[in-house]
Amino acid sequence: MAGIIPFAFVLFSIISISYAINDPKSVTIKNDLGSGLVLAFRCLSAEDDLGNRLLPPGESWEFHFKTRGVANTLFHCGFKWALADEKKFSVYDDNARRPTFSLWSIQRNGTCLTTDAITDSLCSPWSGGWPTPTPDGENTN
Repeated sequence: MAGIIPFAFVLFSIISISYAINDPKSVTIKNDLGSGLVLAFRCLSAEDDLGNRLLPPGESWEFHFKTRGVANTLFHCGFKWALADEKKFSVYDDNARRPTFSLWSIQRNGTCLTTDAITDSLCSPWSGGWPTPTPDGENTN
């Protein structure tokens, strides 16, 4: 009986870690630019390029993925709209410990994040540089 308890603990730990690593994620991008502006964007990671997209005013686009396990999963996007410089932003980063679902409201002055864990949005202005994933999974600035 004493040997069963440590075995059950190890088995439970392996299953929990495996589930956390392969936990499906969802990112939604919403065009909240206003003034009838169309949002052009492209999202990618070191392994996946989701292509160029156009998002009409007030519309949303969603993508799903599973994290890569031990390596860091990072998705970033470049955003552009009429007469604005391209804005770049990381919409998912394993190191940020983001939840399973994230909704990004793209606005002219910055981005707002709403998650499945909170009902309030966390907003931040557009900033400068952002990490670019390399094929080996390392990030460069």
